[in-house]
Amino acid sequence: MSIDPIRAVEEAAAHYVAADFEHEHCAPELQAAVASAVTGGAPIKDVANAARMTSLEVLDAADSHTYPGRLPR
Repeated sequence: MSIDPIRAVEEAAAHYVAADFEHEHCAPELQAAVASAVTGGAPIKDVANAARMTSLEVLDAADSHTYPGRLPR
């Protein structure tokens, strides 16, 4: 049985709720869960809420996971 993508994002985000945690440098587990949810068709807004991120941070995390080594613009 596979886990719901939004639930996977919530579980990964639960480990990273410290005030000093920066989403732009999110942990690989959270980044992978976000990318999986986004590429699986989950609404960006729902993924952002689950990850406690902005929509732009979700897109950046998914992009970074999907295209590793890509240089920032």
